[in-house]
Amino acid sequence: MTKISTFSLYALVAIASLVNAAPVAPLPSPSDVVVAIPSLNITDGIDATPTAAIPTALSTPAAAGSTPSSASTIAISAKGDPFSTSVEHKGKATWFTHHYGACNFYWDGYKEPVVALNAHQMGIMSWGNPVCNRKVRVINKDDPSKTVVARIVDKCPGDECAWGSLDLSPYAFKKLGHLDTGILNITWNYI
Repeated sequence: MTKISTFSLYALVAIASLVNAAPVAPLPSPSDVVVAIPSLNITDGIDATPTAAIPTALSTPAAAGSTPSSASTIAISAKGDPFSTSVEHKGKATWFTHHYGACNFYWDGYKEPVVALNAHQMGIMSWGNPVCNRKVRVINKDDPSKTVVARIVDKCPGDECAWGSLDLSPYAFKKLGHLDTGILNITWNYI
């Protein structure tokens, strides 16, 4: 078994779908997933077909008393699409003052509510990333009456923002709390 990051799992899922493997639901949390990668029969480096099916955690359970197959598996505890509007993300909110970033948009963070998504959930792609320009509803977890709708315009670099965390423009942060606070507990979802 090999431990891989969530982003690597998404890449593996994309590759698996290209070789007619069973569909795999994406992860809703940042936890590392243990994956046994199926062996592939590659002909001339062009055609890749799996030598065994890839059962997933969402597959029908094996019959009682049966022995597990020798097929490689991808163990995922998924509850659905992490980009779904019904998935609630939890993390910290910080604020930043840049005017241009990973999505190739210019913005004025003092006049509009924008956010930088954490790098763990945004992935390595910047310009053209499908989350760029998506809107999110951010809620102050300690005072749920304070909310803001903002659009994703940037990526919080590296490990500066943990999974589930957002870096907000001053305009957006002030809708949730005071800039002097610096960090807020938040929940958020795509809208």
